[in-house]
Amino acid sequence: MVNPWALALPLVLLAIVAYRWSTPPRREGTVYVAHTLPGRLLPRYQARLRSLRLAAGAGLVVLAATAIAASVLVARPHSSEMRDEELASRDIVLCLDVSGSVIGFDSEVMEAFAELVGEFQGERVSLVIWNSNARVVFPLTDDYDLVSATLLEGAEALRTVPYTDVPADAEAYYSFTSGTFLTSTGGASLVGDGLVNCALQFDQPEEERSRSIILATDNEVSTPDAQIYTLPEAVRFADDRSIMIHGMYIETYYGSESFEARQLQSEIEAAGGYYLVAGDREAAAALLEQIEAQQAVALGADPVLILLDDPGVWPVLAAVGVALLIGIGWRYRL
Repeated sequence: MVNPWALALPLVLLAIVAYRWSTPPRREGTVYVAHTLPGRLLPRYQARLRSLRLAAGAGLVVLAATAIAASVLVARPHSSEMRDEELASRDIVLCLDVSGSVIGFDSEVMEAFAELVGEFQGERVSLVIWNSNARVVFPLTDDYDLVSATLLEGAEALRTVPYTDVPADAEAYYSFTSGTFLTSTGGASLVGDGLVNCALQFDQPEEERSRSIILATDNEVSTPDAQIYTLPEAVRFADDRSIMIHGMYIETYYGSESFEARQLQSEIEAAGGYYLVAGDREAAAALLEQIEAQQAVALGADPVLILLDDPGVWPVLAAVGVALLIGIGWRYRL
């Protein structure tokens, strides 16, 4: 409550009513009328008196309820949330390798990111998937309903049969990854080209926005000569454009100490990004939390507490109470 003192107003009103009720009325100037008893004993008079008493009682109850509703509104019930205006200026591209050996982990990455999207306040998000060719699933946008729905749809499409690399729903997998594998390129899992395509998604170069790529791959290029860009060249391409790259190495049977893993770690950390081995389901969420903490420091983000009025049903109750009081007063001429 912004004004909690207002909640005491009904008690003040109750105290005034109780005082007036307990104070004997003054008899000064009272004029007595004789021979009224027969009239007061008439059935019609008695019925009218009962209805007036009921109306007065109902009016008092409605008045009390209206006073409570009004006092709550004056007190201003509210909700609060923390906002980082600087963090809201971030652009984030999810850059996912969707070759067959890594799709199961991609599903977990998208699920983790979909959960975090609900906390965003202005950040723009894009999803790019690639194998031998890149496809933009959606460009940078702050339409979080679209982002969340698409990420969850993709997570379901990339789900695999437990302990295998086989898609649980082959039709959904091929539909979602359509356009990412071209035989004309002569290779598969072209990491450098995929990363460059992700770096090209950032628009509005004139604006001061934080630009990050979250790259998830096993860094295993089936035909290195088919690449236009190698991984080191792609990292420099992004670095020249002030784009921060964070990497998640998707561990294969070669282990996390393979040449591919060490190369990915070396290139990303040399460019100032975070590197994490995706060894469990929480890896994606952990990396995203690290990135947010790093950017909060880099951007000088100062969380601001925002109060949002949250009146609930109290305005409706107050309006209904006023309407009932007017109706009772008009009906019984009170």
